[in-house]
Amino acid sequence: MPTSTGIIDLLSTPPFASLQQVLDTNGPYGPGDYTLSSFTTTGGFLLPAGTYDLGAGVYGVLVQVTSVPSTTGLNFGWNDATFPTASGDEYLDRMVQVCLLHQLPITGAYVITDVRDIHLVQELLLWPFLLGSTAKLGVHVNPGFECDLFFMVIV
Repeated sequence: MPTSTGIIDLLSTPPFASLQQVLDTNGPYGPGDYTLSSFTTTGGFLLPAGTYDLGAGVYGVLVQVTSVPSTTGLNFGWNDATFPTASGDEYLDRMVQVCLLHQLPITGAYVITDVRDIHLVQELLLWPFLLGSTAKLGVHVNPGFECDLFFMVIV
């Protein structure tokens, strides 16, 4: 289960070395729109099996594109066979869009606090924890693509 830390630690993203990736076993996510307020794991990814909120204890998401149409154009970049899931090849069209939403404490309205377009097969998005605010993740997967989401947590 994601752990709690002191109030000062909650005002920013924790040190990178303290974060671990946990696969959302609801994926892979195919073409379409998804609004996520939680993720699920089967227990094989550092956390006990269960469903976890995207609030306290979740500090980012690793987007791993798992299916790319053969007709998609790209600019060739760095590649090394020892890192099979990481590539510097940049696809010309957005494959996935990720919108981070937080809830305003007084009105309860959700507002987008960050938007990222995914052009690489693997991209890590980190965010600070906003005290007292519930988080949601909006994900749009373009037609022909699929992606897995690994949530970055402290375990």
